[in-house]
Amino acid sequence: MKISKLFLIAGAMLCAITTTGAHAVTKCVALNSSTTCTIDDYERHTDWASTCTTYGVSTPVSGIGICSSTDGGSGYQTATELDTSNTPDDNKYCWCRMISPAVSRWVYSAAPATIYCQRHCADNCATNLYFYPAFRSRLFGSLSD
Repeated sequence: MKISKLFLIAGAMLCAITTTGAHAVTKCVALNSSTTCTIDDYERHTDWASTCTTYGVSTPVSGIGICSSTDGGSGYQTATELDTSNTPDDNKYCWCRMISPAVSRWVYSAAPATIYCQRHCADNCATNLYFYPAFRSRLFGSLSD
């Protein structure tokens, strides 16, 4: 009887040890406002990609651009969620989000609002990433898991 209890306790401990997963993951990616990024043409796409370099280390970065009815105002405002309208012409505000190597908040592209948003939004995201340190700062400074 004592041996079976010992096996039962040992089995329960082994199960508890092997099924416990990691509770936190740290991502080490060098991305900041001084990072430089490549640019490409993403007109008529919803996704964009770039290679960004910080301190000689290159990191592939990709994201999406969507058009929303949420007006981002001036500058590169951030948001955790966006609204869309059933009226397509109301979705004229371009928002960008990095999805790899980490997920950022939505960052307003600050491009002129236009009914042609769908055609140019991803391209605006890639262009902002290339040209504007303030945009990179907002995008890279709003990362989550």
